Amino acid sequence: IKKKNPKKRRLIMLRSHSLILSMKINRSTISLNGLKFKSKIGLYDFERDQENNFIVNISVDSEKIRFNDKISGTVNYEKMYSIVESEMSVSCNLMETVAHNISKRIHSELENIKLCIIEIIKENPKIGGDLDNSSFVLETTN
Repeated sequence: IKKKNPKKRRLIMLRSHSLILSMKINRSTISLNGLKFKSKIGLYDFERDQENNFIVNISVDSEKIRFNDKISGTVNYEKMYSIVESEMSVSCNLMETVAHNISKRIHSELENIKLCIIEIIKENPKIGGDLDNSSFVLETTN
């Protein structure tokens, strides 16, 4: 049986600790992808009457994630979802308006958000052509 060298182990631990202290985190991103909604968003009456299928992808960058394994040290993505769900339930003419409203709430209701990227995808828009989807992407900073 081989004995462990305590001096070598201590040196490895010191190096590891030194790397952690000198490590710089450039970006911390939390994303929710593929959120599906039936929404009354559309310019035409028939779109709001029949509803449309939408997919939302949202990412936020936070300046102060604490990496302490506690929900209080990160972004609460249940709250993120709740904001998106709430805004997607409002009847509106344009995806652009909905994305802007979501972004305003994300920045005001969640702490330490420095960047928010929202993509709203409208499935099968009724524009008279063969088309899978249309989308709008909004990126905002605080």
